Amino acid sequence: MALEMHPATANTSTPFRWSALIKTACVAVALFVLDAFVLNQGFVAFCLILVTVFVFLPRALWVRRRDRRLYELRLAKAGIYLMTAIAVFGSNALQNRIADRRAILIGNACLAFHLKHQRYPLRLDELVPEFLPSVPIAKYTIGADHFSYFNPLSGGEPMLYYEALPPFGRRFYHMETGSWGYLD
Repeated sequence: MALEMHPATANTSTPFRWSALIKTACVAVALFVLDAFVLNQGFVAFCLILVTVFVFLPRALWVRRRDRRLYELRLAKAGIYLMTAIAVFGSNALQNRIADRRAILIGNACLAFHLKHQRYPLRLDELVPEFLPSVPIAKYTIGADHFSYFNPLSGGEPMLYYEALPPFGRRFYHMETGSWGYLD
């Protein structure tokens, strides 16, 4: 036996529900783009998790027995926001892994340059085109998308770094030892 809904409820609740979920999804996409590609920090995602756990989920549970549809709608919205936060953290981790691999590639090119010229390059552009086809970007973000390179004039080991967690959290790659370090 199929459950029948009152005609007035059937016509108004479904479009309202979908429009509310579409609005939530649009806000979630905007927050994802902001935190994963503009800020690239995860701070917005962390705040989103806190708001979802301490505001949205309790609001959904509060109406659970009184209004099943509103409960399901609020629960779906909370799920969308939680999945957005998880996607931001996943995107940031993936971007940093990509930057790590590219830093190793650049580091190896610097070592090859050093073997050939008995010095490290003064700028990363000196590696192109003989050792690298081009200097790769560190990450696909709006602000902190490039590698920084520092070659001390005293003849010490140069440093290659990128912003793992902008605006601080610089991750350094030590070319000669093949090890990683952090500053900030």
